[in-house]
Amino acid sequence: MNKISTKIFLTLFIMGAVVWLGALSTRAMIGNELLQFGTLDFKTTIEPSFERELYRILSYTTILVMGGYAAALVGAIGFAATATVKWKQHGWLLMCAILFFIFVPVELFSLKLDWKMIGLNFWGDWPIEEFRKAFLARLTALSGLPVIANLTYYTMIVIAVWRPFERTTGAE
Repeated sequence: MNKISTKIFLTLFIMGAVVWLGALSTRAMIGNELLQFGTLDFKTTIEPSFERELYRILSYTTILVMGGYAAALVGAIGFAATATVKWKQHGWLLMCAILFFIFVPVELFSLKLDWKMIGLNFWGDWPIEEFRKAFLARLTALSGLPVIANLTYYTMIVIAVWRPFERTTGAE
């Protein structure tokens, strides 16, 4: 039973991570449409109705980010708790786990800021300036630490593919 639950948690983690990272990338591309290249200044040529629509789409992708991250987090915790893997022999897996869990507080704080954007979209008819404030607060949160976290997540994929620090017992 333990092996089955480990596989279920691993599957939950992988599926959640795919949704979460895909939604993160989509949200970044949508958010890029609001700002002038290389700055935190909003584009002045965007119609207010189009800008509001972009915030609405950002809210929907944020819901996917939240759901995917929740699934990935539950899957990662469950996998780490039920796996009978020898962490010393699988250094790459230990590295991935450390990189994932070290940024949990950053992600939870970021999700709290994202919740404000969802609230602005779904509960009330808020002026566009409130959306801009919430968007900039999320973008500048923790002095860019969420961006470093995102780069770390993509690094984890490379680590999982290449598997450095894998100990082999026999000489080949």
